[in-house]
Amino acid sequence: MRISKRLGITLAVLALSFAGNAAWPEPELGSVALHQALLDLGTDLRLMCVAAHPDDEDSATLALYRKKYGYKTFALIGTRGEGGQNEIGPELYEELGVIRTHEMLRASAITGADLHFLDMPEFGYSKSREEAFAVWGREETLRRMVRKIRELRPDVIITHHGPQGGHGHHQAIGKTLEDAFDVASDPNAFPEQIVEGLQPWQPARLYLIVRGGGGDDLAKIVSNELDPARGYTYSAIAGQALREHESQGMGFFVGRFTSGRRSSRAYRLVKEANRPDMAARGGLASPGGDLFENIPDRVDKAARKISLGGAGQADLKSKVFKLLKKHDGAMNNDWARANDLAAKLIELRLDLRLSDKEIVAGQRLTVSAQLADFGEPDVEGGVVLLTASPWVDVEDSGVKVEGFDSGKASAELAVTIPSTLEPTIPHPEKLFSAHFLEPQFTLTARVRVGEMFVEVSKLVLFDVAPAVSVEFADSPYLIREGVGGETRFELLVTNHSTGPQEVSIAVAGAEGLGLEDGNVTVSLDKEGAQKLVPVNAVIAENLAARDYSLTARVDGLDAVAEGTARVVDLSVPENIRVGVIESYDTTFMTTLERFDVPHKAIQIGDFTPEALDSFTTIIVDIRAYLVRQDLVANNQALLDYVSRGGTVIVMYHKTYEWKPSFAPYPITVSRNRVTVEEAPINLLVPDHRLFNAPNKIVDADWDGWIQERGLYFPNKWDDAYTALIDVADPGENPEPGSLLIAEYGKGTYVYTALGWYRQLRELHPGTVRVFANMLAL
Repeated sequence: MRISKRLGITLAVLALSFAGNAAWPEPELGSVALHQALLDLGTDLRLMCVAAHPDDEDSATLALYRKKYGYKTFALIGTRGEGGQNEIGPELYEELGVIRTHEMLRASAITGADLHFLDMPEFGYSKSREEAFAVWGREETLRRMVRKIRELRPDVIITHHGPQGGHGHHQAIGKTLEDAFDVASDPNAFPEQIVEGLQPWQPARLYLIVRGGGGDDLAKIVSNELDPARGYTYSAIAGQALREHESQGMGFFVGRFTSGRRSSRAYRLVKEANRPDMAARGGLASPGGDLFENIPDRVDKAARKISLGGAGQADLKSKVFKLLKKHDGAMNNDWARANDLAAKLIELRLDLRLSDKEIVAGQRLTVSAQLADFGEPDVEGGVVLLTASPWVDVEDSGVKVEGFDSGKASAELAVTIPSTLEPTIPHPEKLFSAHFLEPQFTLTARVRVGEMFVEVSKLVLFDVAPAVSVEFADSPYLIREGVGGETRFELLVTNHSTGPQEVSIAVAGAEGLGLEDGNVTVSLDKEGAQKLVPVNAVIAENLAARDYSLTARVDGLDAVAEGTARVVDLSVPENIRVGVIESYDTTFMTTLERFDVPHKAIQIGDFTPEALDSFTTIIVDIRAYLVRQDLVANNQALLDYVSRGGTVIVMYHKTYEWKPSFAPYPITVSRNRVTVEEAPINLLVPDHRLFNAPNKIVDADWDGWIQERGLYFPNKWDDAYTALIDVADPGENPEPGSLLIAEYGKGTYVYTALGWYRQLRELHPGTVRVFANMLAL
């Protein structure tokens, strides 16, 4: 089980300028932005959706309330999703968490919701909230949830997660949310938050979605209505947001939103509190109504106060600036909404460029600001300010802007990055650091328009890097017990500084690894330059099976890399050649490379008898039938290969992407899984060759698995198959379909739903031994 812990953080979405991510979504502009600002002026109510994982959020409801009614909306996500599956690449764990964080950011930019995380560790599927709380801590989960409610101060909270049923993470979030609804208003609960400056807060209502339910007492949400400013229905906007969750294959479900099949939803009121202020702010829905009372009337009434009709543009500006003057100096939400409307109305836009993608501590960073006053000239001058976030130890700076040339002005602000600022890369290692993806600065233009000042801001986010970084490429390294001799480890060295670097690296290894040279010098000629540096070694033949440490330290810099050489009691079959029908994962190809076994990726033109028969074994990668249409089209060629004497090993597939006819004899895949990685493995046929040659498999080989035993186990199969393993979560007794084997013609066909790829990725010793036996079949 992989667990990382830290406090929850906040991610602002729409205004981020992230030098390292060109795909970052741009904020809305022009008439669409003006339309949204008018809606925002009409209400200060807040709606928060709480979800366990990225892609669990209710995008349609968030988009509807934000873009139709102007509500401030929040998506509060329990985890980063690092324990999930990945349909677009080999990245797992923290690497996947970074991908899913960016996906969630882009999705939230589309729905308009501000994004926040609780940062509970995502350790894979669980079947009960007790299992989730055993990892998260019940009190810690509640503490983080209460903190976010106090920070964001939502009036209404919605969720898809109740305390019973479904994913254990969902249950834990649902239960915690119900408790936090009551606790957040108690000043005696988590008093350290009150000391920090947070105030108790009581949400007005908590709603839980009802799937496929009806009844007059439910709040109904209909999102299949056209957004007049954007030209899409709110359901379609939700579909666009859902599409961003590419790693989870959510594009498969987008059609349900665009077709109207996901155009309505119903929510049941779970908790309600006495909030007298809600009547003055619009009230709450009666049972069977909307989440809020009389939304269209209130928003329309507020928007009509400043409408685009009647006296026209000049009158509209006059009214807006009177409103801005009314709230001048308050710097509260009323001022912020009036200021935002004024900036949109005079078509004021701020853009920025950074002098470098990665900044090294002590480096001078230049922020170039470009300010544009589109349309009629309004701006008479002002100042551009660069303000550091509270955790960045840098003084604020500012530059005056005296006049605009053709409606445009520019300014440059420079700041030296302090040595106290922690590196932000590599991102996977920083996923749970205190300020992951938080902007370090805010760039603000404060300009004079007549008697008033209008502000527009952009958040500034960049990567902070060490001058030089070093890592052991492809660690852990596989060393076979009893097989000594020459080998090579490799260091990847990267220059992040603006000029050339020459560094000395001290490399050390545990006794027996026999490093030939403990010091290497590396020259890197420019920023971004990388080199793979070989570290030669002579391995002793008498090394026992265990892990041996490697370290590399850059002289004079705080750059240290750690690696592992793993000695395994392993016999690899000889005279084999393996073909791999890859999906999006690379684990099996990497493992074969580590085994030094001849292998080849099977491409679309390789499904001929001559090409297939060149392999002794063919591996069908995880979920290959989903992403390899050439495999689907040529499946019979694969079965014919087995009948001629070949061996095929098929890794797990999800229920909806697998057809029983893909196998030589029918196999039906269920949603059964075993989530407890310590669940006992019972060998049903212990004398089978898979458990005996060339490696004798023992009980200890199944210890120390990562995350789960397996998922999507077959629950029905033809009598031609032999089930080799029985494994189950405590208290359950599913069909033993995790590893099935059958003779077909002259060959062997294996279907296995155990999580081999997660174990092989980490060079789990027992899995390495079993996998070698698979290749020997």
